[in-house]
Amino acid sequence: MARILITRHGQTKENVEGIIQGNERGSINDKGIEQIADLIRRLKREHIHSIISSDVSRAKLTTEGILESIKVSVEFTPLLREKNNGSWIGKNHGEVNWESLEGSFESRKTLGGENLIEVRERTRRFFKNIFKKYENSDETILVVSHGAFLKVLIGDLLGMSLYDSIFKLHIEHCSLTELVIDKNLKEGYRFNFINDVSHLE
Repeated sequence: MARILITRHGQTKENVEGIIQGNERGSINDKGIEQIADLIRRLKREHIHSIISSDVSRAKLTTEGILESIKVSVEFTPLLREKNNGSWIGKNHGEVNWESLEGSFESRKTLGGENLIEVRERTRRFFKNIFKKYENSDETILVVSHGAFLKVLIGDLLGMSLYDSIFKLHIEHCSLTELVIDKNLKEGYRFNFINDVSHLE
């Protein structure tokens, strides 16, 4: 069976300041650098075979930091990007009103952005690809992505609604979630743990 380890990029200055980052912003801060170092120490025990990472800068920087210590192949993909918040990127969460957008919680989106239904479609494409590739593998793959994307991915695989995925799941920066893929399992996969932060000092 294949092990899929899932992590979120290191904390950024914008995370702390409450800035909507989307796919264009995000400067990893000192705490984020420390989190990446803690994550690397943990990953050295996990026997990683390869990494699949978002191609957004804060995720790439996290992945490149890992690659300095763990020499494996890497694939950067836009499928793992954060939810695109369009014209609201760069604004503070306190400046915007999500309820002012047209549509339901799942369908509303900013100008030039994407909604949660579209994010879920991306997570499903990603998981379909990774399941097909690794269903007969015994490798350990590290996935590096973003908070909202990972909530939707994990929540959907758990059968949760988009609303519950966003508000009832928490994915800490540089935490680890382990997903096992095995076609002999009833659903073809299972989670061993979610949002493990035991390695973070």
